[in-house]
Amino acid sequence: MRTIYLDVLFIFSFYMNYLLLRLTARLSHTHLRFSRALLGAGAGSCSSLLILAPQMPFLLSILCKTVTAFLICLTAFGRNHNLLWQCFCFLGISCLMAGGLFALSFSGQMCYANGIWYPDISLKVLIIGTISAYLLLSVIQRFHDRKPDGSYFVSVRYGQHSIRLDGLADTGNTLTDFLTGQPVIICGKESLHEMLPETFPAKGFRPLPCTTVAGEGMLMVFRPDEVVIQSEKTGYTKQVDVLIGLSEQNHRQAIFNPKLLHY
Repeated sequence: MRTIYLDVLFIFSFYMNYLLLRLTARLSHTHLRFSRALLGAGAGSCSSLLILAPQMPFLLSILCKTVTAFLICLTAFGRNHNLLWQCFCFLGISCLMAGGLFALSFSGQMCYANGIWYPDISLKVLIIGTISAYLLLSVIQRFHDRKPDGSYFVSVRYGQHSIRLDGLADTGNTLTDFLTGQPVIICGKESLHEMLPETFPAKGFRPLPCTTVAGEGMLMVFRPDEVVIQSEKTGYTKQVDVLIGLSEQNHRQAIFNPKLLHY
């Protein structure tokens, strides 16, 4: 009977779940904060204690694995309209990794019980496996990604006000918040005047350093209640987690990076 060390079990499970969540975020094009990724990985490492439980029937083991995956994704990504797709990606990547771990189990380097893996492998093997997984997901993502096509509408809701602007997909807008890593959609300040406070600074609004063709400066940003991007051509809609930056230029366009369509 193999001896299981709880510290090794927790560390390995934490590492694997953190990696799975990062790969899931990349495949599902979801922004995942570092703190939420740690919480999700922590929840996953706690579930690794199932390996110590009596051997479960196969179907019960699958059910436990599915419920655990849902709870991990819920912890990491929160309640959102893409949660089921994120769970599907998480389980799919887990199955791919399980194939490699299953092969290692024949060499005596892995122990498996109740859907949980316990390692007896070197750090070198873990690093090689990590790099291989990222390369594999990069190839999958290249085929999965779509280029932006056509015109867009961007609907911004803040408080009691909702405004729809023409959207412009521009790869040149790479502005992100250095505190949260959230992308920023740039809108003309005048186009959103109905939902803005009369004076600045105001609660919930803050300056963000940025670089433009005119040089370095500050852009006032705020977190809206909801932002939805809609394709005029296909009708495809995407709710995005972003900040809104207020440009002093008088335009009625919402300029966003097309990568937002795949987050």
